[in-house]
Amino acid sequence: FPDDEPPVVTPADGTATVAEQETGYRLTVTSKDLLTGGAELAIPADLVVLVTGMVPRENGDLIGTLKLPVGNDGFFNEIHPKLRPVETVVDGVFICGACQSPKNSAEAVASGLAAVTQSAAILKRGYAELDPLIAVVDTDACEWCGLCLEACPYGAPREAEEDGKTVAVIDRAACKGCGGCVPVCPKNAIDLLGYTDAQMRAMIDGLLQELTPCQT
Repeated sequence: FPDDEPPVVTPADGTATVAEQETGYRLTVTSKDLLTGGAELAIPADLVVLVTGMVPRENGDLIGTLKLPVGNDGFFNEIHPKLRPVETVVDGVFICGACQSPKNSAEAVASGLAAVTQSAAILKRGYAELDPLIAVVDTDACEWCGLCLEACPYGAPREAEEDGKTVAVIDRAACKGCGGCVPVCPKNAIDLLGYTDAQMRAMIDGLLQELTPCQT
């Protein structure tokens, strides 16, 4: 329902006697349903129970440290609510319980068990698999302006000293290979493995060679 038009509970009074007698209910809940394009619904009910509202706690430091995405409501976002309900975009970081959304105790326990299972699988394996298609920095060309760090949603680029100069280096474990840092580099010092500038130019040249010249 729209935030500015919450459901309205109307008690049965003298004017609703007929409806009460026909339905056997003492209350009517009226609301606009967003799923049906704002159609107004009138739902008869015996009892209306107001659930205590739940809001997320302030997690600014945790969000900044782990680079976890949050929704408009302030709760942490999973990758997919059905297929990957406790996994996040940060490998090895799982969420469960009421940090995802308001949950009752049974739902919180179920998501907690799922997160433990996922964590145990990583620990039992004993190693982590990294994506080979990640960003790489040409440290000879890099002059560290920080634009790559600002563009990266995962905080993979970091400032480092190498051979007496300040350059960007990529955290292999944090990089997801999204390529967001590549176009913002003013020195063209960043490439994405598997999609380097040289590879892209070669593919374009090969495609152009296969095209039949237009006849006029």
